[in-house]
Amino acid sequence: MNLTHNRRNFMKGSAALLTSSIATQSAFADTAAKTKKLKVALIGCGGRGSGAASQILKVDNNIQLVALADLFPDKVAAAQKRFSRLGDKVQLSDDTCFSGFDAYKKVMAMPEVDIVLLASPPHFRPIHMEAAVDAGKHIFAEKPLACDPAGLKRAAEAIRKCEEKGLYFLCGFCYRFDGPKVETMKQIKEGIIGDIINIQTSYNAGGLWHRGRKEDWSDMEWQMRNWLYFTWLSGDHIVEQAIHSIDKMQWLAGDGDIKSVLSFGGRQSRTDAKFGNVYDHFSVNYEFQNGITGNFTCRQQGGTDRYVGDVAYGTKGKVDFQRGRIYNSKGEQIWAVKGKFEQMHQHEQRVLVEHLRAGKYFNNGEESIKSCGLGILGRMSGYTGKKLTWDHLMKSKEDLSPSAYTLDTPISVAPVAQPGITKFV
Repeated sequence: MNLTHNRRNFMKGSAALLTSSIATQSAFADTAAKTKKLKVALIGCGGRGSGAASQILKVDNNIQLVALADLFPDKVAAAQKRFSRLGDKVQLSDDTCFSGFDAYKKVMAMPEVDIVLLASPPHFRPIHMEAAVDAGKHIFAEKPLACDPAGLKRAAEAIRKCEEKGLYFLCGFCYRFDGPKVETMKQIKEGIIGDIINIQTSYNAGGLWHRGRKEDWSDMEWQMRNWLYFTWLSGDHIVEQAIHSIDKMQWLAGDGDIKSVLSFGGRQSRTDAKFGNVYDHFSVNYEFQNGITGNFTCRQQGGTDRYVGDVAYGTKGKVDFQRGRIYNSKGEQIWAVKGKFEQMHQHEQRVLVEHLRAGKYFNNGEESIKSCGLGILGRMSGYTGKKLTWDHLMKSKEDLSPSAYTLDTPISVAPVAQPGITKFV
């Protein structure tokens, strides 16, 4: 299926929502699947990857972590030490802990591995997804799925092959697995605020970590150690972090097709060269084909007020989606979410495992590709100052990949984009 020719039919038939699934002829569709010991490998041993591994191990007592992979040996060693405290849930040895750019290949070559958790810097997600599909592994892929149009198309094709081969796929857009938001969405779909007209969403954060630079680090190692600040590795913070809010906006808009994207952004506080070439703020106007508009802001600026939230305005009222509160047209609260729910990162791992155990196919790739695409479009529009469409994205030739993957590969820092000067590729 060619994304560039027909986006509307892309991933047609994929099971997408938390509550939906379809039966499939899967390796896990028999009775033995309910008690099979699922063996898991982690690729990308940073904080999010380690968190995902810890969470999947808690789903039930028949899951075991059997392999680790990361570019850097120190990251692997730290993770191995951390997980060694979990007893029989972890079966790691020096022979199943790999480092280097090709470490993921060694994991994929392990026939005992059932599920791979992909949590390396986002640039590598399409590469690792392709390898996992080729090796017949089920996939948890942290968001985002790509940093540029070329990577997005590769990720979309890997997802299509997952469906074709009966491989389960779950992307870590965790808010879609958050119980309060699932309950709130049910109310919205039942028409409690009428037809949604506009969505206001923000991911306004402070500054994040920076590892500095040691004298013996090559340019590649420096960038890899500080991957947040290089567009080729992270997609910029609109794609790497704030994509969560874009995903919630798209969910509220009914996962409809996009009509146009117009973005503004720049660097106001992170102007030092150590911050690579990413922006520190964006403001984006999204217009969907169904007539819904979205106004989105994000920033990573230390010392500023933080706010993560989403408010959708309908013909009969509004919803504070982030906080699970619904109001009528007079501003009176008419509904609030109640109850206790499993933490969303934990629950997304449960969804993957329990669908596997039940032999009910799960693949949330379609909406995940859409959300990642909207983030990339927001970045590209901000960098160029141009109003863009999904067709622009699909026809774009932008590929931010380096010439080779070694720590000695020469890699300079691309210039900071200047709207009106930087060209759309």
